[in-house]
Amino acid sequence: MKKLMECLGGDQTLYTYGFFAGLSGDDFVMCYGGGNGQYNDCVSACAETGEFLRRTLGRIGLAFSYAPSQDWTRSPESLKQRIRDFVDRGLPVLVKGEGNDKSYSLLIAYSREGGAYTTTCGLQETHSALEEGGASLVFIDSLPIIHNLSRVYRESILQLPMLMSSQAEPGVTFGAAAYRNWANDLLGGRYDGLTPETFHSWEDWCVYICSLATNVGHGWDFIARAYVHNPDLPNILRLIALLDRNGQVWKELEALGFGFNITAAAFRACLKNRKRRLFTQKGPLSASKILANRKIALRFFP
Repeated sequence: MKKLMECLGGDQTLYTYGFFAGLSGDDFVMCYGGGNGQYNDCVSACAETGEFLRRTLGRIGLAFSYAPSQDWTRSPESLKQRIRDFVDRGLPVLVKGEGNDKSYSLLIAYSREGGAYTTTCGLQETHSALEEGGASLVFIDSLPIIHNLSRVYRESILQLPMLMSSQAEPGVTFGAAAYRNWANDLLGGRYDGLTPETFHSWEDWCVYICSLATNVGHGWDFIARAYVHNPDLPNILRLIALLDRNGQVWKELEALGFGFNITAAAFRACLKNRKRRLFTQKGPLSASKILANRKIALRFFP
């Protein structure tokens, strides 16, 4: 979204990555979906796409046109032509993935031969036929119309309890329930059937570490701006205090070897070892103890 706003000539000091991550709730809401056969990055990846776009982009008065994946069957040539029209004007198209990876990326180029398209997420580029992957498309060719920026920040913070208690689809949970389900799956044997060879660090573990780290470490700028615009905002000071305190959770998991750099050895020794992962009164903190801690699960709002 930051890059898309830049292509449209938007204010780069306002339309930052952090602005949209706060607007969506991605910076503040833990997401867990180990029970549905896929990994889940964040609210924007797991929420019902049309409703999420209306709620999030609508808050800043951003007009868009949404083409769900079914449109590849209904009118493929029309979609291809619209993609070409946008790219030829220098405007990327938002792409919402399907299947295991439902995150967003930008469509930046196309090939007239064979229907191949180039999308990018960060520094990675992917070349694919979008109609085969069933991706959804979001077309945006104008800037937001924000009449009241204070209200945007206020509504974005006040939506957090709703997001944390929502459920997008069977097996996907948010907020406190996400932390509890992560801990319960860890204790209940989610990893018992895996071997170091079949353990995929990102999909099976690091994606949740990423959500945790994002929750405690990334939303500061958005919260600070929300506070400047709305000093009377309910719970804002408590939110700031809890973010500061809960940063320790991620650090403790990293120290245990359960962080971004988890290895096959750590997986074999800890995740698959029931004695190592169970809560004990003595000895170092276990990952399950940290994740199941009620004070952490009830992190932002009681």
